[in-house]
Amino acid sequence: MRIRYFIEYKRPDPNKWDMIPIGVWAQGVDDRSALDVGYVQGFDDEEWDAQCVINRIVEQGIRELPENFLEQHRDAVPVYLGSRTMPIETDKYGSVVEAVDDLLEQIRKGKIA
Repeated sequence: MRIRYFIEYKRPDPNKWDMIPIGVWAQGVDDRSALDVGYVQGFDDEEWDAQCVINRIVEQGIRELPENFLEQHRDAVPVYLGSRTMPIETDKYGSVVEAVDDLLEQIRKGKIA
């Protein structure tokens, strides 16, 4: 399955520009109804915000997301709080859930910095 995803970063110290990876958003390319988000433990506010986006999609009955969905949400994080990478496309995973789980594990292991 072709998937697009971005990694979300946060500035843990507002007085420094160092950022750490905290989460992943993934969207299906061929199946644009496929969407999943996940965050490492301890970033409940950010995960809550992402889940609110998903809840709005469900409540509105949207069945297929626009191709530029990730781009639309990429800039939603103010630069003084963090950032999100440009979307990356891959066919390495069988589902968006598998992609999010694997990428979060890579963040936890320090393979994504």
